[in-house]
Amino acid sequence: MIKKIINSNYFYAFIALGCALWLFFFVSSPGVGSTRDSNQSNTSTVTKKVTLTVPLQLQADVDKYYITGYPENVKVTIEGPSALVTATKNTQNFNLYLNLKDLSIGQHRVQIKESGLNSELTYNIKPKYVTVNIQRRETKKFAVDVDYNKESLATGYEAGKTEVSPDTVTVTGAASEIEKINKVIVKPILPKGIKSTFDQEVLVQALDKNGKTVNVTLDPQTVHVKIPITIQSKQVSINLKQQGNSNNSNFTLESDVKNIRIFGTQSQIDAINDSVDIPVDVSDVTGNTKKSIDLGNALGSKVAFTDPETISVSISTGTSSSSSTNSNSSTSTNSSNSNSSSTNNNSSSSNNNSTEDNNNSEQ
Repeated sequence: MIKKIINSNYFYAFIALGCALWLFFFVSSPGVGSTRDSNQSNTSTVTKKVTLTVPLQLQADVDKYYITGYPENVKVTIEGPSALVTATKNTQNFNLYLNLKDLSIGQHRVQIKESGLNSELTYNIKPKYVTVNIQRRETKKFAVDVDYNKESLATGYEAGKTEVSPDTVTVTGAASEIEKINKVIVKPILPKGIKSTFDQEVLVQALDKNGKTVNVTLDPQTVHVKIPITIQSKQVSINLKQQGNSNNSNFTLESDVKNIRIFGTQSQIDAINDSVDIPVDVSDVTGNTKKSIDLGNALGSKVAFTDPETISVSISTGTSSSSSTNSNSSTSTNSSNSNSSSTNNNSSSSNNNSTEDNNNSEQ
C-alpha cells in the first residue's frame, strides 16, 4: 500500500507543493532576505531637509505692463523622504511664481505660489509675500552722451572726437519712469596722466535732471567708448640769449644742439614760430664754462615738454672790442698832436731865417 502511494503521481505533486510553500515563507519572513532590500526600506523612511534658491516667475502680460519690486530669486526649504528630496534638488522640476494676471495698474502685495512639488514633500518659501508695482510699459530710444574728466589727461595732451558704439540705446520701463529721464550717459574713468587712446566698454546710465539713476532697463547695458588722446609737436631752431648782469658783458654762447622738437596742445604749437629763444643766465659766470639748460624751465608754459629735455651750452669770455677801439683812438690822437707840433716848430724856424735876411740887407 505504501509502495503504491509512493509510486503515485499525487505523492510527488504533494512533495513539490510543500517545497514551494516552504521556499515562499522563507523568503518572505521578516529579517530574512537581501541586505539591499533592507537598505532600500530604511532609506525610504529617512527624512531630509534642503534649502534651494529658485528663480521667481511672473504670470502677467509683460509686453503691456512693466513690473517692478519683486526679487529675481527666492529661497524654498523642502522636507520629506530623503530619496525624494534628493531627486527634487537635482532636477528642480517645480516652479515658484506670482500670479498677476487679474491685477490692475498700481502696487499690490502678492503671495508667492508653487507648482510641481511632490505631495509627499512639505515646503516653506521665503519671502511668502512681495509687493509689486504694475505700470504701463513704454519703450524709447535715447542717444548716449559721454562725460569724462579732461583733467585726467597728461599735460599738453588733448582728446579727439569721442566714438561711441552703439551711439543709441533702447530704454524700457514704466511710462512714469521714462518721463523722468533727462539723459542717457556713460562716464568713462580715465587714469590720471593718461597719454594714450582710451578704449573700453562702459556701463550706460539713465539719469534724471538731478543726476539720480532712473529705474529702467537699458539695452545694451554697456557701450564701447573710444577717446583718441594725442599731443602735437614740431621742430624749431633755438636762439641762445644772454641773460643776467655780469662784470663782463661780452659772452659767446654756443651749443651742439641747433634744433629741438617741442610738444604741446595745438594752441601752444600754433603760438610758436620756427624758432624759440633760450635764455642763458651768465650772472654767475666769471670765465669760460659750460652750463646745462633745462629747456622745459627755459620755455615755461609755452610748451608741455621738449626733446631733448636739456642742452649743454658753452660760455666763453672775450676782450672788449670797445676798449681796443678807445686805445687805438688815443694812439692816433697822440700821433696827430706830435705831427702838428713838429710842423709848428718848422714854421717858427723859417720865420726866424727870414728876419735875419732882412737885417743884413739894411746894413
